[in-house]
Amino acid sequence: MELSSCKEEDKSETVGKTEKPQSRPEARGRAVFQPAWENGQLVAVTNTVLQYTYPLKLLLPQNVSKSKACQWLYVITFGGGLVAGDNIQLDIDLAEDCTVVVTTQASTKVFHSVDNLVTRQTVQAKVGAGSLLVLLPDPVVCYKDAAYRQEQVFHLNQSSSLVLLDWYTSGRMARGECWEFQSYHSTNSIYLDNKLVFRDVVCLQDTPLLPVHQAMAQYNVVGMCVLIGPALSDLYKKLLNELGRSKPYGYKYKKEVVLSISPLRFEKEEEEIHGAVVRVMAYTTTQVFTEMERILQDLYPRLGGNPFENKY
Repeated sequence: MELSSCKEEDKSETVGKTEKPQSRPEARGRAVFQPAWENGQLVAVTNTVLQYTYPLKLLLPQNVSKSKACQWLYVITFGGGLVAGDNIQLDIDLAEDCTVVVTTQASTKVFHSVDNLVTRQTVQAKVGAGSLLVLLPDPVVCYKDAAYRQEQVFHLNQSSSLVLLDWYTSGRMARGECWEFQSYHSTNSIYLDNKLVFRDVVCLQDTPLLPVHQAMAQYNVVGMCVLIGPALSDLYKKLLNELGRSKPYGYKYKKEVVLSISPLRFEKEEEEIHGAVVRVMAYTTTQVFTEMERILQDLYPRLGGNPFENKY
């Protein structure tokens, strides 16, 4: 099994040798958001471009957010999931001073691979000055024998902010599937003024010595939440104090849910940029939903609502 933060130069080695190129055309989507000003005041965030091709669909439901200064974008696919060979390409562009939530209506289901075809999904996002992008999808669920590759790239500047939730499950747990997919590969990269400041790569695949289900033991859900940027400074400082402080002697950890947090610190033109990475492992998706809902609750006034409401 491969479960690691892989180096960029090793990327080609993580791809299964039997993988075939895509047989389906790309399904492309693009969403662009702009601020609306009135008398020098921000009154709304508007969507100026919304394009998509089958099987991808993008929705902008009305009145989901109680704040006109925040837009919610739903990413869905026709047919209930992604089949072998699907290739989703999504571009998101936020101008200055925008707040946008990107979420889904349900988990991203990845069906079994046929003829060694790999299902792929790519997200490219640009976040303008003073803007906040909150990416909170439901988990990726790879069915038995699925092969999935995901790459997400985010371009920020010093005054933009990002919340990124990336998580996945062991499969169709109700049907007894437990880490039985062929391969899962996810790469998340964050650039600040075109400089790479964060990259996380997860590679999951059985090896002759260690199958994935054995390495994962009783855990069925794994996830990561990245918080970076000045709009989130109070939140990640609070979380670092709450989740990162040393526990007293004899403290009994919860076995069902494991949470950890790491600070992100780096310098850009002699200015320190801060953030945090929260990682979670749990028995069920409900447990992760509950923890993420609690962790991000301070953002709900700016988002105009709770993106996790009615999710579990």
